[in-house]
Amino acid sequence: MSFDAREFRNALGCFATGITVVTSRSATDEPLGVTVNSFSSVSLDPPLVLFSLAHVGGHCQEFLSSGKFAVNILTPEQRHLSDRFSMAHDDRFDGVDHYVCENGCPAFGESLAVFECETYAVHEAGDHAVFICRVTNVIMGEENKALLFHKGQYHDL
Repeated sequence: MSFDAREFRNALGCFATGITVVTSRSATDEPLGVTVNSFSSVSLDPPLVLFSLAHVGGHCQEFLSSGKFAVNILTPEQRHLSDRFSMAHDDRFDGVDHYVCENGCPAFGESLAVFECETYAVHEAGDHAVFICRVTNVIMGEENKALLFHKGQYHDL
């Protein structure tokens, strides 16, 4: 390779991404959540989306066991959620307003959109697991601005 890990990461940062918090439930029914910008649509029929989680940290094993998720697309006003769910906290949901979706996963009322999902397939990809998820419900928010991440900084659209 003619590039190092830092160069690769910097180049990836040139691609602007939306910010999501993907939520689930642990085996003991505790709410789980992690900030994810590796979210994408996959298929309209059947309705499929994907996200990936690092094997280290981020509750990857618990998400694999759960099989149910809510993908919350964040607005600029929800930047604090992106920050909170990207860092280690004993209880990331402590003091955070949320409701429970039909599939039992936590969701945030002010999100741009929420996709309720279940595992369709999981693929191992280097140091990540790629979750391909079947969408079982969609909840549209009222806000029309998205929180974006580009070159290591937040932006809005």
